[in-house]
Amino acid sequence: MFKEHSPIVYDAPADLKKWPSLNGHRLNGKSQPYLVYNGTLADCIRELLAKPLKGISLYDIVTELQPAFDQKVLSPGDAAEIAMRKDFPKD
Repeated sequence: MFKEHSPIVYDAPADLKKWPSLNGHRLNGKSQPYLVYNGTLADCIRELLAKPLKGISLYDIVTELQPAFDQKVLSPGDAAEIAMRKDFPKD
């Protein structure tokens, strides 16, 4: 979750990670997510939203804790909402 009216540092370092899966469901037991992309928060959001919708729930974005975020891990839903903000960088 994030606070809608708090500023977000879009150029903060971030990692896009994917959970190992079986039949489209996360394997949360002993497995750990693996790195798919490393860049800025804005770039990771763009990379995530370019993935096929069917498997998007297998991804998380890990970034620095910011006042706008309750945690360091952003869900695909959080990423989609952040991408719709007026201040989200378009390029």
